[in-house]
Amino acid sequence: MPDSDDDVLGENDQNDVGEFDRLTDLLFEQISDFADDEDVPDALLPMLLLRLSLSTRMMAYATSVAKPSAGGLKLDLDRFRHDAEELIREMKKEAERFIAQAKEAIAMSELEEAPEEDET
Repeated sequence: MPDSDDDVLGENDQNDVGEFDRLTDLLFEQISDFADDEDVPDALLPMLLLRLSLSTRMMAYATSVAKPSAGGLKLDLDRFRHDAEELIREMKKEAERFIAQAKEAIAMSELEEAPEEDET
């Protein structure tokens, strides 16, 4: 498991950031399709994903160390929480840009869905 000093997202290497973004986009598409297929409410999806993230991290810990222990798992979950908090801090810095882009996308979507007037 990564140490707290490790650069988990490869933030110092543009290729790593690009790959992280590419994988994020692909995963988002898959999850969106799943949520649509299963009629998962928007408010429930983040909690499902958080639980899945934690379970995945726990399994990664248990399979990556020679002698897994409850104490070691708790420390690793603390590291994961730290990584998650850092990611949230970074996302908060982008809040204004995100909202502006979201409003623009919603407006474009509404324009595309509006019935076209006859041009006769």
